[in-house]
Amino acid sequence: MAAGDPVRRSMARVEFVACKETIDSMLAQGFSKKLVHERLVSEGRCSMHYITFCEFIREADKIPPPSPPKQVEKPLSVGPSVRPQRQSGIIKAESKTFPDPRAMNPNDSF
Repeated sequence: MAAGDPVRRSMARVEFVACKETIDSMLAQGFSKKLVHERLVSEGRCSMHYITFCEFIREADKIPPPSPPKQVEKPLSVGPSVRPQRQSGIIKAESKTFPDPRAMNPNDSF
């Protein structure tokens, strides 16, 4: 790539991800975004424009870091575990059946 040619956006993202740890550590030390960008460009590790660099930093700040998996606490069992009986897939209706809505009187509901 010749000097002064624009970097494709996908390649700029690759450069940013490759330098992410360095960027984060420099920002944590108090360097400004402009100084971080200038240093990476002078080292040849970054060739994107400053505005693109700032967009990637803004996007990275929106995405929360992955949280560690939560550990599920098992309840303490006092006695032997009782497993419920498995029922068949057939649902039996109660002896009282649902009334026919066409034969219902609206005043009976109160």
